[in-house]
Amino acid sequence: MQLPDQATGEQHLLENLEGQACAFCEEGQLVRGSYKGNTAALCDECGTPGAQLW
Repeated sequence: MQLPDQATGEQHLLENLEGQACAFCEEGQLVRGSYKGNTAALCDECGTPGAQLW
């Protein structure tokens, strides 16, 4: 069970990562999406997650 503060913190983390440069490729930026069924911030070019929540 998630606590309300935890859920808020997780969403804040994804908001902060959105638009950041990908650490795994030179072209991409992180966007919010889904990775293997988990909410994530992933690269719009290579698809690698910068962070995923579960």
